[in-house]
Amino acid sequence: MEWLCAETQSVSQNGRDWLDVYRAAVMEFDRDKLPASIDVAEKAIHQRLRGLPIANSKEHRELRDALNSLAVLKRML
Repeated sequence: MEWLCAETQSVSQNGRDWLDVYRAAVMEFDRDKLPASIDVAEKAIHQRLRGLPIANSKEHRELRDALNSLAVLKRML
């Protein structure tokens, strides 16, 4: 579980790090690891959403789309 914390902490260093974590989650093929990958990605996305100054920005829409995609993945588990 330590790597989960490390992943989430690293997201705050660069505003687009959420994208790397998100991509890792959607490309995870190990069904045992997928729930944890989704959780890390969701946390990273929510953290970035809290840091955005304007809720109607292009990145805000990208973040919401990413959350929707992760929700679909969760339902498929």
